[in-house]
Amino acid sequence: MKAEGLSGGYGDTELIDNVSLTVEKGEFLGILGPNGSGKTTLLNLLTGTLRAKEGSVYLAGKPLADYKPKELAQMMAVLPQKTDQAFTFTVKETVAFGRYPFQTGLFRQQTDKDEAIVQEAMEQTGVAAFAQKSIRDLSGGEQQRVYLAQALAQQPRILFLDEPTNFLDLAYQKDLLDLIKRLTRENGLAAVSVFHDLNTASLYCDKLLFMKNGTAVPKQKPEYAVTEHHIKAVYDTDVTALVHHNSPKPMIAIQPEQNSVKHKPIPFEALLQAGCDDILLQTEIPLRTLSSAPVGAGFSWSRTLIHKLLTVQADPIEELTACLAENGFHLPETCAMVSSEKLDRIVYRTYADGELSVFICVMTGFSIWILINGYAADQFFVKALMAAEAERVKVLGDRRAEGDILIAATQARQSENIDKRLDQLIQIGTAECVKEAAELFE
Repeated sequence: MKAEGLSGGYGDTELIDNVSLTVEKGEFLGILGPNGSGKTTLLNLLTGTLRAKEGSVYLAGKPLADYKPKELAQMMAVLPQKTDQAFTFTVKETVAFGRYPFQTGLFRQQTDKDEAIVQEAMEQTGVAAFAQKSIRDLSGGEQQRVYLAQALAQQPRILFLDEPTNFLDLAYQKDLLDLIKRLTRENGLAAVSVFHDLNTASLYCDKLLFMKNGTAVPKQKPEYAVTEHHIKAVYDTDVTALVHHNSPKPMIAIQPEQNSVKHKPIPFEALLQAGCDDILLQTEIPLRTLSSAPVGAGFSWSRTLIHKLLTVQADPIEELTACLAENGFHLPETCAMVSSEKLDRIVYRTYADGELSVFICVMTGFSIWILINGYAADQFFVKALMAAEAERVKVLGDRRAEGDILIAATQARQSENIDKRLDQLIQIGTAECVKEAAELFE
């Protein structure tokens, strides 16, 4: 499909202004934008439901206006936000209406081929189990899946969807979008969908088209379109970019209004509980953590930090997890390290620079905790962990360090440009504490 210079709206109100786009075979295009930006109106112009005041739409190289209704229905299917069912039809009868454009003759009876296509569409969308139920007896989410089955029964070359995951729970949202994505990849179906959920659109769509005030920027891959700067400009709100664990597609989270109450620095030194079998620190405020520890590795949020002596090492992670559960520590709010030696030697100290403070603790095996009363960006966590490891190697030389390193921060907003001060505190503090521990642990 190709649209050139589309403008239009309802009555004298023009809601779409000079929008152009293309949709290729096998492409999944997502249309996004704030409420009132013209997303649904654009969809109506593209499907011919609404006549454009200016511009043209071409489907398979032919002007949309030149298609007869039945001919168009053989190439295009539309799943609206909500479909009102005025008559009592069964699910199977409703899905079978999708075969109407292909039926001929006075009585338009279904063929064996139609029957097979209808059955496949119901199975693909998970509605075959209630094929004989009245569609009026279904929930909103179930009805949405029935109408998707009807659209798929048309076997269209291009499918239009307006917020298709409305009324669907998480499992069926995933099933529906997985199905559409699979059809674009395997069958060459082109799909165009309006989304409100930025992250869902980023995960599933090949290209994204953002709209604002009836205009649209050229479509882009999610990697280029879903950025903090762009999303802030389109939606006029504060957001934060995130990283998905299993996908390179970018994610966005809204940024809540910052609490005006200033939290007091956490007294890490006073909260530390040290014994021969474990070293424990618990806080009411979750800490942003980056750890190389067996439990809670990588980035997470933790209220409990623990370094635990384990006597059996057959499966330390399994033993540690069981031990934590027995003692009432809950995952994922616990970040835990393992020691094979008694934890009866420990060095810790607090380093301060004005409102900024860093607590550094070195334990048996030269495990290191670096706890920051302040804010640190994710890239700084990685930098701090590498810097701590470098200082440990520098001080210990040929001596082997078996322990893990943990970086944690309260993420309390402070003055800008504190990275350099943090660097200095961590570098100096790590070197001093590891050196003192090396002398003590001999």
